[in-house]
Amino acid sequence: MMDWLAAVGLEAYLYAPKADSALRRNWREDWSTRHRSHLKNVASRCADSGLEFAIGLSPFALYSDYGAVSRAALKTKIARIADVGDVRLALLFDDMPGDVPDLAQRQLEIVHDVLAWMPGSGLRVCPTYYSDDPVLDQVFGDRPDAYLRVLGEGLPDTVELFWTGPQVCSTSVASTDLEPVILDSGCSLALWDNYPVNDSKLRSDHLYLAPLEGRSADLANCLGSHWCNAMNQPALSLPALASLPVIYGRGCAAKKADVYKEAGLDDVLISHCLRLTTEGLSTISDERRSVLQALTDGPGLARRELAAWLAGSYRFDPACLTD
Repeated sequence: MMDWLAAVGLEAYLYAPKADSALRRNWREDWSTRHRSHLKNVASRCADSGLEFAIGLSPFALYSDYGAVSRAALKTKIARIADVGDVRLALLFDDMPGDVPDLAQRQLEIVHDVLAWMPGSGLRVCPTYYSDDPVLDQVFGDRPDAYLRVLGEGLPDTVELFWTGPQVCSTSVASTDLEPVILDSGCSLALWDNYPVNDSKLRSDHLYLAPLEGRSADLANCLGSHWCNAMNQPALSLPALASLPVIYGRGCAAKKADVYKEAGLDDVLISHCLRLTTEGLSTISDERRSVLQALTDGPGLARRELAAWLAGSYRFDPACLTD
C-alpha cells in the first residue's frame, strides 16, 4: 500500500486504526515485538517511497486525570512511538467525552508536554469537537464555550488542527466553510476528509469508489494539508484516494494504471462497485450479489476485499466510534 499510495500521487500516510488498542483505550500498553517490527518496516517503506509516515495517538480521556503517573506513562509512550523510526505524530482527542471543565486547557497541557518530549514530531492535533456538526455534541456532550478559540490560542504556529468540514462526513467543503474556523482558532487547518471511510453504522453497508466531489484546488489557499480517511478495504479505497492529488493538479495517470492492475482494480470491477455507493450490502438482490461474487474470481487484493465485504466480514462494530 505504501508503494501504491506514493505512485498515485499521495504524500503522506497516517497510521491510526481504531483496531490498534495500543493507540487508543489501552494506549499505556506497548506493541508486541512482532507488531513493532511491522511498524518499523512500514516507516522504512514510507521513507523509501517518499511518503511522510505519521502515527496517531488517542490517549483515551487522559485529560480527565493527567497527574504524575499518567504524565510519566505518556512520556514513555511518546518515546516508544519515536523509536519506530522516521515518524511524525498526530495527537487525537476525537471520539472522547468532551463535557468536562477546562477541556481545552487540559488538552493543551498534554500537547505542550508532547512537543517537549518529541520536538521534531511535526505535530497535528485533532480536537474533541472537530466539526460544527451538532452530532458531536449529541454523542460526546455539549462543547465548552470558546473551546476552539482557547485551544487555538495555546497551540504553537507549527501545529495543524484537524477539521472535517461542516459535517463529520461532509458532502462538500469550500474555503468559505473553513475561513470562520481559521479565524476562530487562529490555526493552520489539516482537512480530515471523511471520504471514502466506511466504518460507521450506515456507511459500512456501502463501498465508496467514486472520486472526491465538492472540493476544489482553492482549498490549498487555506489548508496546511488535506487528508482522506480510507475505507476498511485499502485496495478498494484507491480510486477515491487517487482523486485527492488530482484536485491539486498532481498525479500520474500511467502510474495509477499500473497500481490498479496490480491491486486487481479493472474497469468492470470499478463500474460494478460504483453502484455500491447507493446499493447497500443489506439490500442488494440475490442476482446482484451473484454478479458481484463472480467478480471476486481472479488475482488482486481488491477482489479479496470485495469477497470479504460480501461475506459480511466488515460489519459495523459499535465500539469503533468510542474505543
